[in-house]
Amino acid sequence: METITRNTIEQTCLEAIAKEMGLKSSDLNAEMNLRDDLDIVSLDAMNIIMALEDEFKIEADVETILEMQKVSDIVCLLYTSPSPRDLSTS
Repeated sequence: METITRNTIEQTCLEAIAKEMGLKSSDLNAEMNLRDDLDIVSLDAMNIIMALEDEFKIEADVETILEMQKVSDIVCLLYTSPSPRDLSTS
């Protein structure tokens, strides 16, 4: 049974953002600012959050995520919550 790594969570976040924003995930990195670098607005953020909830089978605290500045902040939140890290990737 393999657990989900921080790297997997980061890649999934980048892919969700890329899909929502019409970008290539390879052009993104975890240190990008959600608003300044990626021009993410509330509606975009909600769609990204829903995609991550579906992917990791969690219920995210939307207010907390909307306050985050960087992609890495979301990755850290997802990684430190027990849900995605403890899921099996079978």
